[in-house]
Amino acid sequence: MGQEGEIIQDDQAVPPAVYWAQRDDMLILTIQVEDIDRDNNRKVVLKENSLSFSGKGGAENKDYHCEITFFKEINVEDTKYNATARGMKFLIKKKEKGPYWTRLTQEKTKLHWLRTDFSYWKDEDDSDDEDQQRDANLEKLMAQMGESGGGLDDGDAPSMDDLDDEKDSDDEELPDLE
Repeated sequence: MGQEGEIIQDDQAVPPAVYWAQRDDMLILTIQVEDIDRDNNRKVVLKENSLSFSGKGGAENKDYHCEITFFKEINVEDTKYNATARGMKFLIKKKEKGPYWTRLTQEKTKLHWLRTDFSYWKDEDDSDDEDQQRDANLEKLMAQMGESGGGLDDGDAPSMDDLDDEKDSDDEELPDLE
């Protein structure tokens, strides 16, 4: 990657948007690059202290690359991942279960492409029933990703059959405008 202030050429790889959340025993990481699963045009290298990702995707078929050096070690063998049409989802087991990490990366600097995934975020001291349901859904997602560390075959996607069919408040008909 270029130095600060340097213009990035079109042929250079750019970092994808990466979202993360955590539990006391795992990290939930999403690399958001559309169509990354097409033609298996991606490379993932997972080590005890880092994740390296590169691939082509998106509407413009750009090159993407990012490297994350984790705050602490992870368990590579128990980590699962899956490629979808919208990106890659990782369920990364922490090597040691315990208190939440203060940050994802070893470096204290803010990375503009790394963001908190509030759809999976849970504070360490939260214990609501809704959070337990979310954790149960995570466990189900992990089971659907298979038992191997490599994730699912690219054609297999998690089932969406368990989503609520109940009406939401926004499904009600709106009154006529006067």
